[in-house]
Amino acid sequence: MMKTAAIGMCVILFACAEASVFAAPQRKVAARKEVKVYLYHEPGEYIDLAPVTRSVNAVAPARPAIEALLEGPAAAERRRGFEPLVSASEFRIGSLTIKGGTARINFISNRRWAGWPGDLAPVRFKTAVELTLKQFPSVRRVIVSLNGDKRFADERG
Repeated sequence: MMKTAAIGMCVILFACAEASVFAAPQRKVAARKEVKVYLYHEPGEYIDLAPVTRSVNAVAPARPAIEALLEGPAAAERRRGFEPLVSASEFRIGSLTIKGGTARINFISNRRWAGWPGDLAPVRFKTAVELTLKQFPSVRRVIVSLNGDKRFADERG
């Protein structure tokens, strides 16, 4: 009787081990959502800015939306006349918080960045960030800073 029970137990263990070896691994797929990212395009809706769509993480979409803005247009979008925002490739997100309806974002420039080329570049960049973030229901106001300097946002409107 004991031999039969031991053999039965071995058969069950082998079957369980075999099932786990051959079972397809379970992966969690993050929910995605389509968002708008505003890039340079003449003529555009807002000082030559027009939206393109990106698929981002639905749980926390703000940061990947801004990262997509910094990356600029895809090849197909370039062929349709979209261009990257001036200086965007020189920046990375230092911090991004959303609290009480206000998004606060600080960009960090790399050491090679020589400053804004022209008067419209900072206004266009700030507006693109605002439009991209204000599409989210939790954001009503956006405060943009560069290297911790909030005057970047205040000087230009």
